[in-house]
Amino acid sequence: MKRFFSLMLIPLSMVPFVGIVPTIVHSHERFQREHDMGPLAAPHVALTAAERARYAPLHTRKGAIPVLAWHGIGPARDGYSTSRRAFARQLALLEHLGYTTISTREWAAFRAGKTAGLPAKPILLTFDDGRLDSYRGADAVLQRMGMRAAMFVITGEIEKRSPFYLTWAELHRMQDSGRWDIEPHAHEGHVEVAVSATGAKAPFYAARRFTRSQGRESLQGWKARVSADLSALRKRLAAQGMQPHAFAVPFGDYGRRAANDPRIPRLLSGLLTRQFGNFFLQADDNDPGFTTPRRGAAWRYELRTGTSLDDLYGWLSRHSKTDDKRN
Repeated sequence: MKRFFSLMLIPLSMVPFVGIVPTIVHSHERFQREHDMGPLAAPHVALTAAERARYAPLHTRKGAIPVLAWHGIGPARDGYSTSRRAFARQLALLEHLGYTTISTREWAAFRAGKTAGLPAKPILLTFDDGRLDSYRGADAVLQRMGMRAAMFVITGEIEKRSPFYLTWAELHRMQDSGRWDIEPHAHEGHVEVAVSATGAKAPFYAARRFTRSQGRESLQGWKARVSADLSALRKRLAAQGMQPHAFAVPFGDYGRRAANDPRIPRLLSGLLTRQFGNFFLQADDNDPGFTTPRRGAAWRYELRTGTSLDDLYGWLSRHSKTDDKRN
């Protein structure tokens, strides 16, 4: 009997340890945020002589601005993240080709038909999601190159204080540096929601949600849900003194691909245009045109894990020569 009670004490002795594990993990994450969150050094890169010859200067297309988009700068091979070295080489290519980065304010003015003061070859660089790794991996490269970019943030994630995302304090420091514009991406709407009884999902903004208790929500219910998220997003930015110039639609889809109601693309397009003036989408073939003066939808070329300099140069070359139909 004594042996039995001794054995029973072993699992009980593990209880304090099990209880403390989450605290240890949280403390480690907090330590990393406090002591290891600054920008990483910019990689030393340069185009080779062969590359400089290969990537010849491009035609300067008046009245059109290319826009690029990244999702994370770091070592992850997740299909989206770009390594720091690859990112630095991409910016080196842009510099070689004579592009000058502009702010979202300048880009929005261009979309409204105001071109005074723009450089000869303007380009807009953007990052989605407000990820810490994007800032840490990109900031020193931007500084070295004398370039700037825009960070589109998910305010709901900021409030959850996840170590994966930037904090308001960090975002203010970024904005104050003059290298970063802070723009809206979503509040709680950067998720997929159930859209059918079979469990099919679609982006939060793109479709009418399904619940087993209520079935598919009405179009009015969809509009109220989306409008509430956009309102919460704008209020969070306004509270931080940040004025939006464009909105990046989560997953790049405003109902064209995943809508379960054909009225949603038109309604959401109108809502986003009224709220922000301009909103960014992702092209299905990732071969969008350059942006041109107009309100509403605009397109970006997305740089992914495997995007090469040839890919980027090819896209810039194709759309420097042709008139774009979508933008």
